[in-house]
Amino acid sequence: MKKITLFILLSFLLLVSSVKSQTTYRYKNEVFTDAQLSIAKNITYGININWLIINQTDLGTPSNAPQIISELTFLKTKVLSGQAASIPLKYFYPKTTPPGDSTILKVTQLKLDAYMPSLMVDTAKKRPVIIYLHTGNFLPPGINGSPCGAKNDSVAVDLCKAFARRGYVVLCIDYRLGWNPLASTVDGRRAGLLNAVYRSIQDVKECVRVIKSPNMSPYKLDTANIALFGEGSGAYLAHAYNTLDKYPEFMVLPKFAGYIDTSKVGYIDGTHGLFNLYANSKVNTKIKVIGTIGGALADTTWLEAGDAPTISMQCVRDPFAPFGYGMVKVPNLGLDVVEVDGANNTIARAQRLGNNSIFATVPSGDPYTIKARSLYNKTVDYIYPAPADKITIRNGEGMYPFLLPKASSVEANQASPWQWWDPNSAEAKYIVQAPSVTAHMAASASNSDMSKSKSRIYQDTILGFVSPRFALVMGYLTAAQLSTKAPKLAEVKIYPNPASNNVNISYRGIINYITITDLSGKTVYSTNVNDNFVSISTLSLKTGLYLVNINTNDGSATQKLLID
Repeated sequence: MKKITLFILLSFLLLVSSVKSQTTYRYKNEVFTDAQLSIAKNITYGININWLIINQTDLGTPSNAPQIISELTFLKTKVLSGQAASIPLKYFYPKTTPPGDSTILKVTQLKLDAYMPSLMVDTAKKRPVIIYLHTGNFLPPGINGSPCGAKNDSVAVDLCKAFARRGYVVLCIDYRLGWNPLASTVDGRRAGLLNAVYRSIQDVKECVRVIKSPNMSPYKLDTANIALFGEGSGAYLAHAYNTLDKYPEFMVLPKFAGYIDTSKVGYIDGTHGLFNLYANSKVNTKIKVIGTIGGALADTTWLEAGDAPTISMQCVRDPFAPFGYGMVKVPNLGLDVVEVDGANNTIARAQRLGNNSIFATVPSGDPYTIKARSLYNKTVDYIYPAPADKITIRNGEGMYPFLLPKASSVEANQASPWQWWDPNSAEAKYIVQAPSVTAHMAASASNSDMSKSKSRIYQDTILGFVSPRFALVMGYLTAAQLSTKAPKLAEVKIYPNPASNNVNISYRGIINYITITDLSGKTVYSTNVNDNFVSISTLSLKTGLYLVNINTNDGSATQKLLID
């Protein structure tokens, strides 16, 4: 026994200098492991009209009106009476599948995947929520010209797990797709895309209402702190959700006027409308903050004082979504759709309005903030010929500009370097341009060195920039807690050490909580303290070395504890 104790003591003395004081905060750093996460897939949060597979000709034929009204009455009755599960399958499939199907209207179930710290290990009374909005050009993978575009995209799954390991509850959701990018006119393409965005806003509103419903109370959600996080077209959706809260905002600009018929599709909040199955509700659907990677805002005039703070990360030389102001084009075809504003303009306006003032309080100590701020007010080469061959990155707190090398052609510049996919998947092998151009080939044109390892590098930056800023806006962290400074080890007292029956821990300030882990990383003890002293029984701990993390208002410190 003495030999074993001596060995442990020597190990303790050899390792004691290797543990340094470090800042570890929930929401800023990973505090859970993958094994401590609870993941649930394909949970239905809504059901509504599926514009992706409806035959528009049938819908517009006057003689079909009686059948359409009959089907609408049937569907609304089922949904509003809580019997959506009994809607016949013929409403879910295209008209020719299965043979003999005669319904004109089609519906789709909206699903979500939930990622969260398991309630078995998470002691938090309330947990903030992130709604993750995937990319995809409002079309299914493959059809959209890319292998990506669903809630199970590789980068979506990676980021959802990473946010959950930091303590958030993350809901990665479906939203309705469908528009015709091959319409022969700009008006036709614009009308289709704007209606697709409008419907997806309604879907997210419904998801927020579900989150705030009493049925979700067992999951300990902080419904006052909901964030939207959007990638690519999901970023367009997040921006639109945050800024487009009144229908007249859609109508005031000529480029949007007349494209949305609310008598048919309903109000922006997802209520009313002939072809809308969501119930009328007075539940507040406000969100706290949004974060985006890629994408753009349809028009900065939508952005008003009081809108939620906005975090935007975008490639400066993004060829598909302008970093400043420019035209959205149909992928692979280059057809014009609508003019939009990228991160450079959006964040500058959010800052002028005071919406992003909180981000100016973030200390410039972490590598992500330092890098972002080092690029503000810098003029760089742009992707177009003169006179549009230069662009100045504006001073915008909350913006992270990815400044990547300029490519040999406009289309070869990187837009989504964080994306990765399986080149052998069915989506990647989908033919997007005859005779043999696949979605993998098309997407690789602007991400030629795509890989999981490359994606993970960008994910680290995304998480390091976005996650603590979400927590700052939500009030879960202060600006001081985002500092890289930490309490001095000399000010944290752990005694006796080695310990047999109990250990005392004290600090000059308030200790928030304490976590004890073994050397394999397994948490063996945790407790909330909210005092400057705590005494912990160690009788349940086996003989050996442990790491004690002491979280304070000044940061966190980790020290070793020897149990003999």
